[in-house]
Amino acid sequence: MFAVLLAVAMVASAAFGGQHILQVQNVAPAATGVYADEASFDTGANITVDDAAVRTQSGEEDTVRRVVKEFTREREFSVVALTWKGPRDIVAYVRSQRADGSWSPWFEMDPDDSPTGVETSGTEPIFVERTKRIQVSTGNVDLLEDGRAASEAPTTARDIQAVFLDGGVDENVITPAADSYSRAMPKVITRAQWGATSRNTPYYSEPVKAVTVHHTAGSNNYSRAESAGIVRSIEHYHAHVRGWGDIGYNALVDKYGNIYEGRAGGLDRAVQGAHVGGFNTNTWGVSMMGDYSKTAPTTASLQAMGELIGWKAAVAGFDPMGTSYLSADFSFAGARYGAGKGAYFPNVNAHRDFHFSDCPGDRLYNRLPDIRRVAKVKYTATKASRSFVSPAIPNRDGTNTTVTSPSNGTGTKVANTLTKLADGDTATIATVVGTIAGVALIYALQNGQLGDQVKNVGGTEIISGITVQDVTPMIGPALEVVGSSEASTVWKSFEPIMGKLAGTVSGVGGQQMALYANGLAVKDTDGEIYALVGQIANAWLQQGLDAGPLGMPITPQRNANHDEIRMDFQGGAIVYSISQRNINIITN
Repeated sequence: MFAVLLAVAMVASAAFGGQHILQVQNVAPAATGVYADEASFDTGANITVDDAAVRTQSGEEDTVRRVVKEFTREREFSVVALTWKGPRDIVAYVRSQRADGSWSPWFEMDPDDSPTGVETSGTEPIFVERTKRIQVSTGNVDLLEDGRAASEAPTTARDIQAVFLDGGVDENVITPAADSYSRAMPKVITRAQWGATSRNTPYYSEPVKAVTVHHTAGSNNYSRAESAGIVRSIEHYHAHVRGWGDIGYNALVDKYGNIYEGRAGGLDRAVQGAHVGGFNTNTWGVSMMGDYSKTAPTTASLQAMGELIGWKAAVAGFDPMGTSYLSADFSFAGARYGAGKGAYFPNVNAHRDFHFSDCPGDRLYNRLPDIRRVAKVKYTATKASRSFVSPAIPNRDGTNTTVTSPSNGTGTKVANTLTKLADGDTATIATVVGTIAGVALIYALQNGQLGDQVKNVGGTEIISGITVQDVTPMIGPALEVVGSSEASTVWKSFEPIMGKLAGTVSGVGGQQMALYANGLAVKDTDGEIYALVGQIANAWLQQGLDAGPLGMPITPQRNANHDEIRMDFQGGAIVYSISQRNINIITN
């Protein structure tokens, strides 16, 4: 079994679409690097400030004086963050000194949403304009004791690290790439163009059901030449300081309307980001650069964000004006929903919908209806593009399914199992009851999930567009939830590859199927376990699982060549072309 796990791990990312990144990603050399420096918070100077603005920080009307930490560096920096170990209730604000000696406004440093398993916590990286001196105002932190170990405060200055970053200023304005793998895709500034340095293997959670809108916070007073540098700083902080492996957002949009490719793995793919703790599965994160609590977003940024989201919605197959049920993968201190809890959210939603956060600011949050309207127009236009039309059966995730039968025309199993199930044929229902498909398909039938969606393609019945993610919540009440500790250990061992385990279904013949967030795993009567990920899993489901003409798997998923993922079955094979986004079901 562990050999199978290893094989799955090697092909998991490719099974979701692989490293299908923009074709124009090499149009420019890597840009300016990032200056990074850190210091223990207790090394900052204790300075008493007399500022009416601190009243809003403390909530005490009489408070106009506060002790803050002041840091001075020899070279300029432009982005600031705080980090710490473990859970801590820290409130922080930062301001920077300008060249004329005046001080910027105070910018709130919200704690970000750390992925599970990440030891280092911290604030969002805040753009403070180019400076050599900052002041940080904190709450719930002992500053007056200079961070002494004997302090009785839950958090002292020695528990915190101050991070100083600068992504530089580009001498030449970066021009968004005009060519891409999709005719309707908006122009973007690729990772290669803005100088990404992370090389983390992407993790995919198919399909994308919704897009979450964020803002990066901090100063809006950045130039076009500084925009890419801010993205570089954010990536360095997320990937290298925080240990996330890559930037948390799938894309970013600056106030000039430029779109920046975010997390690696392909903008057309379901790359799982790190942008909204507990709800990263099946969501896509886009962040508008700047703070929009009091400042209105520009028309250019709203238009760009709307068009990007609309294009993504068309590729992924969700309506930007619709809603989807989303549930939390884990509990998070700042989350509105605990593990396993959820609700119906707009398909174009905001960070604050999931967490107790102000992100993306009132002024941007109030413009979400406008973003949805722009997205809907782009979505409609993209779906109408010929690049999305195929003579094969169209699936909701943008792929196409074809069926290849033997050239002599013999051997094809045409049992009309799915049609008979949809018609309520008792004999057929009795036939599939003994299979692992029985629970899934019969429950889907009862919930109206089959019906008109059953189509005959190349002599094989296909449930058009249905995915593992569609079936899992429907069959929840009928699942045989993992019982024994031994079984639980076995099935849960797949979670790093497959995502959250939903439960298991058992056939009377000894077969078992476990459903996950990103696929499924099956155990045959010999005890061999096979994992099906992404498009391969969906294709097997669409042809009827083990009750369909393919039967049970007999080999692990594997890279047949640089472009194809293949899995063999008792009755044929499933082949997924990464470049063509085409599923080919081969029957014996």
